[in-house]
Amino acid sequence: MSVVRRFRPENRLAKLMAAPGGVSIADALQQASVELESVRESCMSALDEKLNALTTLNATTVTRERDEQMYLLSNEIFGESGAFGLEELSAVAHSLCTMLDANADCLPTRPAIIRVHIEAMRALRHPDMAGDKAARAAVLAGLRGLTARHAQPIDDLDDEPST
Repeated sequence: MSVVRRFRPENRLAKLMAAPGGVSIADALQQASVELESVRESCMSALDEKLNALTTLNATTVTRERDEQMYLLSNEIFGESGAFGLEELSAVAHSLCTMLDANADCLPTRPAIIRVHIEAMRALRHPDMAGDKAARAAVLAGLRGLTARHAQPIDDLDDEPST
């Protein structure tokens, strides 16, 4: 008969968590929240500047470079707004990223679609002034539908037509 041996490697993280001292999870989250609030105003100003830059870029000629710049700005807005609990603003920025990533520059309405996203982000930048939650949810649903209808995945644009 064979003997079963079990080997349990030392779990250093569990050992450190059990050790006295350090910071509890609740305290660490509280400290992070305080630190985040200390930079909130400067980050909100940066969001406003990025929205202004998106507006300026949207007025220029549609090029791949312009779309890349707009995508990067929208992606930054997506991340920063999410960090400050502006989930709806983050969702609109994600929708714009999806639209830009789809490379749908063949659409004549594309600048208008981007403008609608930018204006929605401006409104949702101040959710307390942007109406009730149901209205904001309806705007998000409308933008998602708009993006789904008008965004053509890049893979589809590269396919050769079948003959």
